[in-house]
Amino acid sequence: MNNNGTLDNVRLDIETVNFDITDNQRDIVMEALAKLRRYYSGDVITAEVYMRVESHGGPNDKSLRIKYGVPGNDVFAEDNGENWGTMAHNVTAKLKKQLEKRFGNSMNRNRGTIDEIDPADLAV
Repeated sequence: MNNNGTLDNVRLDIETVNFDITDNQRDIVMEALAKLRRYYSGDVITAEVYMRVESHGGPNDKSLRIKYGVPGNDVFAEDNGENWGTMAHNVTAKLKKQLEKRFGNSMNRNRGTIDEIDPADLAV
């Protein structure tokens, strides 16, 4: 099942395999993605979420994968387990670490705001 939408003008794609997503599961995913927006303030192009429940029904039969489309190479993380909330927390932590490594602590240092630009620097 595919669920397409947007999150703060970010193209969002949630794909589920072997189950239909509930409102609670969708909320868990949306909270995880909203948390990532706090860690990275730069441009985000896409967020692709892949949720799967294995048909064998054994321990750790669920998997969550998130591909976060940012400038340059996308960041990707996954986790397996029993609880969607725990897996979302683990995946978010892995993605946060990758974003911090690539773009610095919580802010993309290469992006400035209009207030930081000195008009004298623009004069030719």
